[in-house]
Amino acid sequence: MNKINKKITVRFFSVKVNDAFFQDFISIHNANRSNEKNVRIINIREKKYLIKIHEPLRHENIGVFFLSVIRERNSWQVRALKDGTISGIPINQGIMGDPYYFLVEPENKVILGFTTGLSGSLKSTASTVLQQFIKDRTSSVALEPISNEREFSRLKDLVGYNKLYLKVDMASLGEPDEGAPGLLRQLNSVPFMANNSEVALTLGGDGFSGSDVVDIVSYLSENDACSALTVQGVDNEGVKVYLDFSKTYAIFKTDIEIRDKFVDEVVAKKILYDALDFFNKSTATIC
Repeated sequence: MNKINKKITVRFFSVKVNDAFFQDFISIHNANRSNEKNVRIINIREKKYLIKIHEPLRHENIGVFFLSVIRERNSWQVRALKDGTISGIPINQGIMGDPYYFLVEPENKVILGFTTGLSGSLKSTASTVLQQFIKDRTSSVALEPISNEREFSRLKDLVGYNKLYLKVDMASLGEPDEGAPGLLRQLNSVPFMANNSEVALTLGGDGFSGSDVVDIVSYLSENDACSALTVQGVDNEGVKVYLDFSKTYAIFKTDIEIRDKFVDEVVAKKILYDALDFFNKSTATIC
């Protein structure tokens, strides 16, 4: 079997939680390991998730926790055979979907991960997984991309937004899920977007608010399907500001050659270790 070249992008998020969360995370993780309950299937908004925890690890003398996740993809609808037969996909057990791999580093309150599925769902999947380790159900988990620069803070400080330019591969982006901004869902419903991925909007006259702009920048700047993303606006002193979000967030990219069509856990763990080394050596700052 020939090897397949896959491009992998690892993303980094800071975890915004209460002070007790990571103590609870470690205790729940270790309890499940000791009770041999290392696999759990949950349902969130009619979508199944399989979460698998592994033995606690140490990397560069720091405790880390490796998690494997399968997120059900509802678009697996039929199978087709060479004789022309079309039928549903029979599943007696398990989940058909996309693999996600995460590495949690409690000491620095960081989670990093990647998927070979739709990259726009990585953040929401990471959040869903971490929520399963909360003891106090009144608490919440919020993830923020770890930034290389300060553009996103400058974006929120603008008092006026003039233009939004984005270039998106809609096929790679896939169907926007429930976590996608409303503006992106509106654009996706426009027929010409199926064949055209380059859009320039003049804000103010299109019915889009500043919060719409912030939401879509936050969503697309984390997504490999977006190759260009810029905003023009005005700060509180009336000065025109041009912001480029193409390279705002810290990421780790690598190419691997594998024989299967999916990345297994052994390879995934090595990728995440390499990404963590890269992150620790970089000058990225948590915003």
